[in-house]
Amino acid sequence: MCPVDSGDDLGKRALAREQVYLCIMTNVEPPPEGKAPRETLMHDHKTYLRDLERKGLLFGAGRLFNEEENEHAEIGHGMIVIRAKTRAEAEAIAFEEPFTKAGYRTMVLHPWQRNEGSVDISIRLMDSVLEIDSRTYDLVPRDGAVRT
Repeated sequence: MCPVDSGDDLGKRALAREQVYLCIMTNVEPPPEGKAPRETLMHDHKTYLRDLERKGLLFGAGRLFNEEENEHAEIGHGMIVIRAKTRAEAEAIAFEEPFTKAGYRTMVLHPWQRNEGSVDISIRLMDSVLEIDSRTYDLVPRDGAVRT
């Protein structure tokens, strides 16, 4: 662990910046005619996100929604946060999103320079558990089968 900073030099210190783009998606109503049904694109959408994640380009993604309170965001349906150094790079990645490419969603990109924040990660080998922030994941199936 790093020692706790007193904060005396916070204004002088360089920040560990990461350039990302917030990609806000909004559903198109009425849906486009003559295209594949919307529900058939979900597999392609998930594959697209998985591939971005595996390439290290996906910072995060999800609906702009709080399910417990049935709260919807007015700015759009969902958001993808893409790691990209330039707008052109971000657009080339973002506009390949299957729902957007098929005309079911519009996408607006906003640059965001992430300067602050934290992610807490813990791997407890004896418990076969990975913890990321407040979420816990089993590393080994509970049935005892070991994956190799």
